Amino acid sequence: MSVTFRLATPADQPRIVAIYNEAIATKQSTADLTPMTVAERQPWFREFDSHHFSLWVIVHENQVVGYVGLEPYSDRAAYSQTAEIALYLAAEAQGMHVGSQTLDWVAKVAPDRQITTIISRIFGHNQASRRLFEKKGYERWGHLPAIADMAGFSADLEVYGRHFVKSSGDE
Repeated sequence: MSVTFRLATPADQPRIVAIYNEAIATKQSTADLTPMTVAERQPWFREFDSHHFSLWVIVHENQVVGYVGLEPYSDRAAYSQTAEIALYLAAEAQGMHVGSQTLDWVAKVAPDRQITTIISRIFGHNQASRRLFEKKGYERWGHLPAIADMAGFSADLEVYGRHFVKSSGDE
């Protein structure tokens, strides 16, 4: 499945929330336990901009099949070049190498957005995501045992990270 990327617009918000709600139901990739509404996600949508910390939709044949965001890791100045990645795929796009294409694309755009470090928080039981990030050069930087109460089981949290080179115009 070949995909393209474009900045998310307000019109994409219902689809983004629908994909996120699919993830909530699986308990594989988010610590939210109940479905969200578009209105509830508005503060999250407002965190993004088009130049530094951005949110993109992943498009296949004119349909949004996922999204990826580079979110601020912290509001403290020293972390201004560190992003946390949010990558979510619709069920029909999983297992189709869309995640690999997305991480390759993020690796190309991150330096141009002054992002030098990306971290990802992945549940220990989400083996597919852990393998994907490892395959794309992310290293395991931390382990938080039994940190999430997933309403039926406790989940470990693994922290993955990768450094990126600044674009040549930054020196």
